Amino acid sequence: MRNARRAGFTIVELMVALAIGSVLLLALAAMFIGTSQSRNELDKSSRQIEGGRYAVQVLSDEIRHAGYFGALTNAPTLPGSVTTLPNPCSTTLATVQNSLGLPVQGYAGGASAPASVTCLNAAAGYKANTGIIVVRRADTAIAAAAPTSPYFNIQTSGCAGDAIKYVFDSYANAGNFTLHTNTAPGCLPLVSAPTALITPVYVRIFYISTCSQSDCTAAGADTVPTLKRIDLRATGTSTPVSIIDGIENMQFEYGLDTASNDGTPDSYVAAPAETAISSWTNVMAVRVYVLARNVDNTPGYTDVKTYALGSGITFTPSGSETQYRRHAYSSLVRLNNPSGRRECSTGC
Repeated sequence: MRNARRAGFTIVELMVALAIGSVLLLALAAMFIGTSQSRNELDKSSRQIEGGRYAVQVLSDEIRHAGYFGALTNAPTLPGSVTTLPNPCSTTLATVQNSLGLPVQGYAGGASAPASVTCLNAAAGYKANTGIIVVRRADTAIAAAAPTSPYFNIQTSGCAGDAIKYVFDSYANAGNFTLHTNTAPGCLPLVSAPTALITPVYVRIFYISTCSQSDCTAAGADTVPTLKRIDLRATGTSTPVSIIDGIENMQFEYGLDTASNDGTPDSYVAAPAETAISSWTNVMAVRVYVLARNVDNTPGYTDVKTYALGSGITFTPSGSETQYRRHAYSSLVRLNNPSGRRECSTGC
């Protein structure tokens, strides 16, 4: 009896206990791994959703303000000498000023960047078959007594009788901004008025790049598709600025007011030809299509969807690209300034 009371677990009992413990540990490990994977996928999806929404928001805000030039009732018009879309990367003063009559201009996707958009070079990393849009507008917050560096600037007149409605020049030519300095032509019909304020003008090129860095040809550049922006300055074009990564495709449809001339689009078309200047001056709204994808792939997942991006344009992933989850976004944006001016021309 004394020996029986001192006896411990038998080998069989220990083996059974170890087996049960191992099963429990395996179950806990599998649950932990599954939970971690689910959380990772949830994080990826959240980033993708936020990225797509942010891209649409940035583009919509810019397009909505296209054609804004301060106090001007009648915006700058396109000279008859301009018969094709101007190079948005040109810093020639006459070219930039003549281009103000085009609040937006765009390009359909191609195998390579348009030759007329000279700043979309190899380093910019244009992604084939994705749309490009150029937006021109004045800053909505800055109005100062001196021009803003390093941009082109506009000084607008708020006086109805002025023969000169605006002055447009480089920030470096500050002496040319002379509206309302109490000298001729003054501020007709007033005999005097304070100096008109000066506002920087932005020419912004939005496109999809093949990498998230500023130079896609640099050593170590990644392959993450990214929405980027290039700004035109009086000193040249800026290096590409990454807006949000994970944006794989971008397309546009342009609403043209060609019949009623009341600021309301009569039809929507893909990017008109570069020589269709009359069509570009009639753009009153833009439909924006954005395709966002996860930055990291999902092993074991296969994306077999076909995504519609307007005007008969579709995207179907292939090869290793099928391992990424995606979502398409769209938005209709009105060009408030060009359309509002046409509305007022028929009666506000």
